[in-house]
Amino acid sequence: MNIILSVSVSFFLLITAVFLVPLLLELKKTVISMRNTTEKNLNPALEELQLTLKSIRSVSDNVNDITEDIKGVADSITEVSTRIHAVTGFLDTLGSSASVKARSFKAGVTAGLTYLSTNLLRKGDKQ
Repeated sequence: MNIILSVSVSFFLLITAVFLVPLLLELKKTVISMRNTTEKNLNPALEELQLTLKSIRSVSDNVNDITEDIKGVADSITEVSTRIHAVTGFLDTLGSSASVKARSFKAGVTAGLTYLSTNLLRKGDKQ
């Protein structure tokens, strides 16, 4: 019985090997063919992807440069705005000061003319 079992197992292994060897060889050819096809199709796509990434990187760098320039312009505008505000405040102060001085001058001239005319009339009355 052991001999029959051993022969049966050996026969099964032999049949399995006969079918398995060509199957493995065909599988190897298929894998090699698939790898070659994939490399042929994938290499151009990878090269195009690299070019696209370089282009995107270039655009990103340009956007960063423009953003820095815009920040510089915004800072300059802020500085000019601050200076204009300071000048406006100074002009408002100067305007109100000039207005006070003009009113004071007018009041002084009016008082002086009134005093002068009053004194001239008094002198004229005495003669």
